Amino acid sequence: MTRTTIDYGIDLGTTNSSIAVLNGVDVEVIKNNDDQSESTPSAVWIDRRDRLYVGDRAKKKNEIDPANTCIEFKGKMGMTDQLKVFANGNRSMTPEQLSAEVLKSLKGDVAQRYGEDLRAAVITVPAAFELSACEATGQAARLAGLAHAPLLQEPTAAALAYGFQSTADNAFWLVYDLGGGTFDAAVVNIRDGEFTVVNHRGDNTLGGKLIDWKIVEDLLVPALARQHRFADLRRGNPQSLAVIAQLKQAAEQAKIRLSRAEFADITIELKDDRGELVEFEYDLRRADVERLTEPFIVRSVNLCRKALEERGLGAAGIEKVLLVGGPTLSPYLRERLADPGDGLGIPLDHSRDPITAVATGAAVFAGTQRLDSMEPLPVPAVGEYAVDLAYEPMGPESEPLIGGRVSGADTEGFAIQLVNLGAQPPWSSGKIVLDSDGTFTTTLWAERGRANTFHIELTDAAGTRRKVTPDRLTYRVGTVDSQPLLTNSIGVGLENNEFSELVKRGTPLPARRSHRLWTTVTLSRSENQGFIRIPILEGEHPRADRNRRIGRLEIDPGQVTRDVPAGSEVEFSVVIDQSRLVVARAYIPLLDEEFEHVANLRTETAPAHDELVGRIRAEKHRLSEARTQAADLGDARAQALLATIDAEATVADVEALADAARADPDAAAACGKRLRDLQAAIDGVEEVMAWPKKVAEAKEVMTAVREIVQARGDSNDERTLSSLESATREAITAHDTDLLSRRMRDLWELAGDVLDRTNELPVIRFDHLRSLQPEMRDRDEAAQLIATGGKAVEQGDFRTVREVNRQLERMLPEPPPLDLSSTVVNGS
Repeated sequence: MTRTTIDYGIDLGTTNSSIAVLNGVDVEVIKNNDDQSESTPSAVWIDRRDRLYVGDRAKKKNEIDPANTCIEFKGKMGMTDQLKVFANGNRSMTPEQLSAEVLKSLKGDVAQRYGEDLRAAVITVPAAFELSACEATGQAARLAGLAHAPLLQEPTAAALAYGFQSTADNAFWLVYDLGGGTFDAAVVNIRDGEFTVVNHRGDNTLGGKLIDWKIVEDLLVPALARQHRFADLRRGNPQSLAVIAQLKQAAEQAKIRLSRAEFADITIELKDDRGELVEFEYDLRRADVERLTEPFIVRSVNLCRKALEERGLGAAGIEKVLLVGGPTLSPYLRERLADPGDGLGIPLDHSRDPITAVATGAAVFAGTQRLDSMEPLPVPAVGEYAVDLAYEPMGPESEPLIGGRVSGADTEGFAIQLVNLGAQPPWSSGKIVLDSDGTFTTTLWAERGRANTFHIELTDAAGTRRKVTPDRLTYRVGTVDSQPLLTNSIGVGLENNEFSELVKRGTPLPARRSHRLWTTVTLSRSENQGFIRIPILEGEHPRADRNRRIGRLEIDPGQVTRDVPAGSEVEFSVVIDQSRLVVARAYIPLLDEEFEHVANLRTETAPAHDELVGRIRAEKHRLSEARTQAADLGDARAQALLATIDAEATVADVEALADAARADPDAAAACGKRLRDLQAAIDGVEEVMAWPKKVAEAKEVMTAVREIVQARGDSNDERTLSSLESATREAITAHDTDLLSRRMRDLWELAGDVLDRTNELPVIRFDHLRSLQPEMRDRDEAAQLIATGGKAVEQGDFRTVREVNRQLERMLPEPPPLDLSSTVVNGS
């Protein structure tokens, strides 16, 4: 059949992938050629003859031959340059190459079913996918021979699957998409036949495979170690990889069976520490899995609530929750989500197969993507004509507007007519005489519930039919996505660890933004020294190191025509298309040159195990201090945030992933991400406590300064203090942090004035300067001055003390700040 739109959609999943095609207004999920299943495991295996297999056979081989098998590689795309080295054939492959093999397998299924050599398809990506991962997905598509592969966010695809032919209007839906390795929560608004994802929250480290790992680590490993000889059986032990892979596969299969039963029996044969085959039997109970699943459900529900709150929506404002992803088949998960207390309390819609919903929606979206718009308009042969059409192949209108321009030989007196032969009765636009430049516009008439094919008929001034390319177009009446939005803010990291935002989350795509920066080092072409490196970050945190580094723009000395001194201006710009693919450029006015394709859109290399352990130890210390401060302050908001950290088992997650990172690079990357989550969560606790701590500090200052004034001041000091105390209380009432800081400084200045008059201040300053002797330029001279100052203090010679202070200050690199508060509050 002749297609005018892409029509094919692919769900490239972490654990399973699917492909579907839009025929008319019906979507068919294409079964694979392996076992006639609607989903194909995202797994690759290479046998001893160096033959490559994809799908179920490869996934099963992971149990017994993990050295030659690779699974769950979707999450690695765009993250690092890490290779999977296969023992057989001495072959190594990147995550993009592995994903390309899955795509080739799906293309093969299409060739078998329809005889089509697939060259274009829509591919879905998680809305929370980093930009580098989106770019990597596009690369995988090209490696698979897909010349055109627009990317579509998975929540959008899911909403299309549920709402393509829906007549709902002015309604909000919530997409709950829990896949094998990622989670997306998206708020969708449907209005006038169009829908928009108005807000999104997601997590690239939250998915069904985490539940599988918890089953393995918390249930199966301890049980196996009790039954048989396994001295150090754990995910982080390289010697345990084969056994752990078998347990992981068994856990996944048993978990799926628990969707329909209260328990699932596990029986597998493994090799113990002596290399002897042993049989492991275990009854996996639904109640145990539900207990292990709870922290992950809490994380997902919290993300859903955050997405709703940011749009000012509550449960009552959402019509339904669309369930997407295999894990949503769990009865317990559905019960928890429906619960108005601990869950969402919103009606659930599971009328679509959650496993294939994303592929189905991708196919619907593919029906909106014109094939002819992806290729340059062909130059018509002599005596033939081409028409460049302007129209949307899908939309809510039954009478869509269409325009175009006919090119070729002279079109004077020509007319064009569009005919819908499938309509009952057949419909025609009538002959439309072309304008002098060959252009025309008209309105079509289309029926809902089917693909409307309009044949294009071109006639010359004599009424003779002339050949025209293309000779038809297809239009469907249906709900469409109005415009994709950027799901995470994009910016750059500055030298002071600040995040400078360029493109804000929620910005309609495509988008372009520019930002002026200044170099901090000299780029010397003559000496081949210096680099311009601009870290490109994705996230919402004001601290640069709390956001995800998705790449960096680099310019080295060999790329410039002459030296670029430090402090030179650089205009940095990013362009993000509708597929969230990004191009970064740098323009240097001094050179009048623009540097393109210099953005290395890769995240940082996975951190080493020792580094992770050290960072986790530091964050646990911060968390402990935050708990103590929250308890001392009695701050309810801080305690609620701490309770969320506990409920989501964040610390336990990062510790388990850090241990697994000893042997599993994937776990190291996941641990790095979860550690950023923990850091940001503790930041949040500290931020909400910052004001109560400031208020408590201000009250301590007022008490300390009042004691000084009452003991050493006069009536003028009393009046000044009373005025300052009133002003400080007003700043507290106004909840103004900067104003309160200024009022505290005013109070300390009053205390300093009083202590200066009594000659106590120079002595306090002398003691402070004496403690800074190691930082002074000439320590021997400083020692002599300190000795002189000490004698002056003993003799009450305060003039000499002041002079010594001035000389000591000049010996320091910077004027020393005097923290009068610590001295006075401690009673010195």
